[in-house]
This record gives sequence, structure tokens and C-alpha cells, in this order.
Amino acid sequence: MSGIKITEERRLTMWDYIVEAPGVALNNLGRSDELLEPLFWAMGSAAPARIWIVASGSSQHAALIALPFMRSCLPSVDVKVIPPSTFMYYDHEVEAEDIVFVVTQSGLSTNAIEALDFVHARGWQTICVTANPHADAREHAENVIDYGAGEELVGYVTKGVVTLAVFFMMLAAKLGGCSERLQEIEQVIRTSEDVRSQAVAFFESHMKDLTSMSVAYFMGAGPTWGVAAEGALKMGETVHIPSPLYELEEFIHGPNLQLTPAYTAFFFDAPDGASDRCCQIWRATAEVTDRAYLLTTRPELAAELGVLAVPELPSADLASLAFLPAIQTLSFLVSDALGSTKQHPLIRRFKAIAAAKTETFVNYDRDD
Repeated sequence: MSGIKITEERRLTMWDYIVEAPGVALNNLGRSDELLEPLFWAMGSAAPARIWIVASGSSQHAALIALPFMRSCLPSVDVKVIPPSTFMYYDHEVEAEDIVFVVTQSGLSTNAIEALDFVHARGWQTICVTANPHADAREHAENVIDYGAGEELVGYVTKGVVTLAVFFMMLAAKLGGCSERLQEIEQVIRTSEDVRSQAVAFFESHMKDLTSMSVAYFMGAGPTWGVAAEGALKMGETVHIPSPLYELEEFIHGPNLQLTPAYTAFFFDAPDGASDRCCQIWRATAEVTDRAYLLTTRPELAAELGVLAVPELPSADLASLAFLPAIQTLSFLVSDALGSTKQHPLIRRFKAIAAAKTETFVNYDRDD
């Protein structure tokens, strides 16, 4: 925790938590055994046949960011990331040797609480992974696991995404007997300040275009699918523009036909076998719009227009974690410059009918 006090004169912003996140994540890596002990006690130390991660929004995206790393550490375990509603209504063939984690950073998400009740009603073990173990979800779970994010009083969560992704990576490394890979996670987290700085410079270089976006596409695949999903969410909820998410190849099978010079497109390029294809599609998009941006680890592209290059990675399955500070920074800088987080007044009516949080939720953003 940063120790910063909340006052009427100084309310914390997304930026404060973006800056704070790497230090918290590094601290959590240093106490991984302590953080994971309650979870191992609940699930047992042996790897299950299948891990279900039931989560929505940024919590789901944090799990998707961790997913490639988890699968590489747990090759014999089927790791599924699934939204609560899909889990409850359509896909819940949980076997005896499976483990189900229901995730809610706030501990106040109504769909996560419903999923916990769904799990309990079927006699399965209820494990809630949260950053707020004292919130409402605690009344609906046998085991409440604090993943170590600490307090985050901004609804557009950033620190919680980083720390949750790292938590699931730590779990997979320990469970799969690859604790040496924790050093790779640390290496990537230690690049966060550099990535943020590059994102700030990128924003300043492209400020006119980034502050006049009307539609922003987000394209990723495999190791970058998680960060593309989180980028689409963050830009949509803070800048209030349509921000559709497409798998890289799916983008060129129809959605690309909508492109005009007014469109914005973000591509996330992992250092793997799909890299050349990603760069090819980015270059094709740049023939239509000057707002085609590539986030990559390829240093030879760093000087090209529209490229944000991050430090090289120890492994491709950490690409989403490496790119995450960049897209969080851009989302904050654009929305802060525009003052765009204020919601339309009719959204109050929406929330009165279909609330995403319980009644004890407090909106510290004052954006509604």
C-alpha cells in the first residue's frame, strides 16, 4: 500500500493505482507462499483435473492475462476462464476432481455472488478470490481468499488487474512445480515504469488522434488476448467510445471492412509464431487509417510511426502482463484529458433496473 490518505483535496485516481501496482505485485511475489497458503489449504496441494475461473469484467481479463502462463506451467490441467452467467446457465459440467474459483475484486459483484450461491447449491466447494475479504461475498463462500491487491477506490480498476493476474501466475508456478518462473514474472513487472514512460510519450506524440477517437478496435490473439480484452474494456468505459474486441485473424474476416481513416485500431504483438502475421495485418490497417497502433516487443520496429515497443520478454506467455501498463496509461491519459468518465444521467435508470454491484457499493469516482 502507498500510505496515501484520501482527503477531499486529493482523491486518488487511476494513475495513482497504475503507479502503485508494480510495487504491490513485486511484494506479493516475495510473499507468494503466504498469499497462496489459504488457497492450497482449501483446494489441496495436488493439481486438479480442471480449474474453473469464474469471473467478469477486469477480473476475467486478469485471468485471461494469466491464462497462457498458467497453461504452460500446468500442461495436464484444463484451465477455463468463464463469465458467471455463462457458467450458471450454460457451461457448468464440474467434475469431482475439478476446482472452481469465483472471482470478484470488490467482493460486491452481484453476478459473482450469484455464482457462489449456484456453486453452493450443487454441493461444490465455494472459493471466492477477492481483494476485499470483508465485503458482501464473504457471506456466500466457505473460503474467502485475499489475493493481495489491497485497497483500490477507483471503479476503473488497474492495480487489481495486475495483482490478480500475478496471483494466478504464482498459483500455477507453485502448483506446476515451476517456481523458477517467478523470476520471469518479476522481470516483466520491473519493466512497468519504462512501459508507462513510453506510453506517456506515445500519448503526447499522438494526442490529437487519441483524443478524437470515435471507434477503437482492439486486436490480440493467444498471449495477447487478455490485454486486448482489458484494453477494449478500459477504453470503452473511460473514454466512452465503442471499442470492439477481435481475434487477430477474425478482424480481417469482416470487421476490417468497416475501416475508414477515422477509425482507431490497437494491435498487440506477442513474440511468437504469429508475430509476423500480426505486423502484416497492422501494416495493412495503416493503409486505411493513420490511427493504426502496434504494441510490440520487436526493437527493430520501435522507430516506426504508431509503434509502442516494450522491452523484450523472457517468454511470450507474459506478453499481456508486459503490455498492460501501456494500455492502462493510455486509457487514463485520454479520459483525463477529455474528462470523459462522467456517465450519461440516464445510466442511473439503467443501474436501478440492472445493478452490477450490491447495495453496499460506494462509488468513489463520483462519475454518475
